[in-house]
Amino acid sequence: MPPRLTIRANGRPAPQGSKELGTGGALLESSIYLPAWRQAVRIAAFRAYAEHAILPPALPLYPRGRVVRFERIVFVVTDEQCRAAGTDEPIGEPDVDKLLRGTLDALGGAKDPKRSARLYADDSQVKTIGLLDKTRPMDIDG
Repeated sequence: MPPRLTIRANGRPAPQGSKELGTGGALLESSIYLPAWRQAVRIAAFRAYAEHAILPPALPLYPRGRVVRFERIVFVVTDEQCRAAGTDEPIGEPDVDKLLRGTLDALGGAKDPKRSARLYADDSQVKTIGLLDKTRPMDIDG
């Protein structure tokens, strides 16, 4: 069984949502922040691997057919990034499900570590997310 990992990515969580048509017919992610967020997630995952002496040949940590469970995934968003009018709660865009999509894709799937952290072979292996939260920095309890 793989070790229990804590992956803390620093950066602006970005949604993976619809694609937009760019110049020359290229499809682009709707969030300009997504590439930087995916990179932050990959870097954080490889830091966690290093802490546990997990080397690249051992990846994906969860090969195809193995269940992946997350105890919790917390997105820390600023008021500027995510605030609905009339409330202090972070209930505006981006949607938590779209933040999750961008993060899960950064953690697994692609064989190339420049495209994914290779935690698992495919994000379809994710069976459980115990807690999924979108919160503000001041609401973090550690």
